[in-house]
Amino acid sequence: MKLLIAFSLWIVLIVLQEQISCYLLSISASPGYYQDGDFVIGGLLSLKVSGRHNKNKFTSGNEYNLPEYVYIDFTKHYQHILAMVFAIEKINKDPNILFNMSLGFHVFNVDFTEMKAMKSSMVLLSGESPPVPNYSCRPEKTDKLVAVIGGISTGISTQISRVLSLYNVPQISYAPFDQSLGTIVQLQSPYQFPVHTAALYQGIIQLLLYFTWVWVGLVVPDDIRGELFLRDITEEMMNHGLCVAFAEKIQGILAEDKVNTKLFNEKFTLTRVIIAFGDTYSLLALAVHTTFYTTFRNVWITTSDWDITFYFQQPKSYEYFGGGLSFTDRMDQILGFKDFLRNVQPRKYPQDIFIQDVWMVLFECPYLIDHEARQLSQCEPNGSLSTRPLHVWDMNTSPCSSKVHAAVYAIAQALHEELSLRVEGGSLDKSVLRAPLPWKLHPFLQKGQLGRSSNKENIVNKEILATEFDIFNYQSLQSGTKAQVKVGEFVFESHSVQHFSLNEKLITWGKYGKEIPLSVCSQSCPLGFRKTPVEGKSFCCFDCLPCPEGEIANETGFFGLA
Repeated sequence: MKLLIAFSLWIVLIVLQEQISCYLLSISASPGYYQDGDFVIGGLLSLKVSGRHNKNKFTSGNEYNLPEYVYIDFTKHYQHILAMVFAIEKINKDPNILFNMSLGFHVFNVDFTEMKAMKSSMVLLSGESPPVPNYSCRPEKTDKLVAVIGGISTGISTQISRVLSLYNVPQISYAPFDQSLGTIVQLQSPYQFPVHTAALYQGIIQLLLYFTWVWVGLVVPDDIRGELFLRDITEEMMNHGLCVAFAEKIQGILAEDKVNTKLFNEKFTLTRVIIAFGDTYSLLALAVHTTFYTTFRNVWITTSDWDITFYFQQPKSYEYFGGGLSFTDRMDQILGFKDFLRNVQPRKYPQDIFIQDVWMVLFECPYLIDHEARQLSQCEPNGSLSTRPLHVWDMNTSPCSSKVHAAVYAIAQALHEELSLRVEGGSLDKSVLRAPLPWKLHPFLQKGQLGRSSNKENIVNKEILATEFDIFNYQSLQSGTKAQVKVGEFVFESHSVQHFSLNEKLITWGKYGKEIPLSVCSQSCPLGFRKTPVEGKSFCCFDCLPCPEGEIANETGFFGLA
């Protein structure tokens, strides 16, 4: 009897789960931005943080019927879409790349929500919103899909891959490189842009040694990538006589576990210098708590994945992040992209469903609701993106935009090679042209500059001879505008061949910093005193005791006696 009851409950749970899944799929995905072409590239990009308000947790209504509320607009991320559009427009102007055929695109905003990423992936395959699994409802769209670019994080890239890999559709992730991504995805891992993490670690170490910052805090997101960084950078620091003052893992901005503000503040007062490793979204909670709940101003060392210029509480956030130093992979600016950005306006791209919202935020426009469609009102339709301040827009190519642009060209190159084989074989008939089955692009993508990770090995198709980083300083210029100013560079060829240079005179230390900050646990002992270890603390923390009569320490900061 008990077995029968258990079996019945199991059946009910399965049916209930299927009903929930079907209901979720019945909700329309966010509308996409579509431009037709002979071949179509899908784009699953992230423009904002949004959610649904549900004040009554015990309501009998369904939360998915509630309107979404936008918590944060990542207006700079709109550049990712423009990088994709710019690349496709250039490719379509060159008849030799695709044999006088055209590329189109179908772009969705998936926010930073894994469910939206999965649902939009299904819409790309189905052609309908809400999607119909395993059916192509709009073959005039879906049959042209050749590859997809997305997502911005490991979590989102994973969910996209769970859908696309079932159909062997190539996926290029523009997230920060994550060696664990191949172990998470069970079928086929996305292509990634390789990065030399060992070079980054060495660059950070050289910066710490340059300023003699021996007592440093570490902050990372609470995920696998953050865990690996803590392990590796701690080992490198110890090898160079540097100490970790504290290590903090930051929960996501929408996580239910709240930050203990008191403990948070106590840790951040332990040191003046903090290394933060993560991206803008994963460290959003860090920025919010630092801006609103701390009074101690640190010097931040980070990478371009975390945009410390972004934060919306301007100019207050500059007080906390001004003077920060960030390592950026050296990359060439996309030729002609700045001119393209200057000419972007809503009337130029009337089919772009994202530009109105972005424009209203950038130009602080009021808007009206007319039949549930937002309309620009009393705005600057002829405004230029080049006039917008750094915390909401940047005319320089961001690392993510550079990846999206490169991904489009990688797909176009793979298409070119596949079409070339058809030309050589005499089977390219434009009158009955069909886009190649997506899986046929894999051999050509694998020959390119992208990398794929798997359970067994890391495959990087381009040998990295030297890794170059530019070092930028977040400053307030004399005009009052904020800017990222290049102050140095680091070139890594091997552990024995490295080149570090820094122009100290160009660096400013934020609103209140006038001199190079000190970051030590204990001040060096003067002549005549010796260092004595403090039980239970790091070797960077010590007391200074007078030397016994007849003995003297002839070096400052020396443990022994002479």
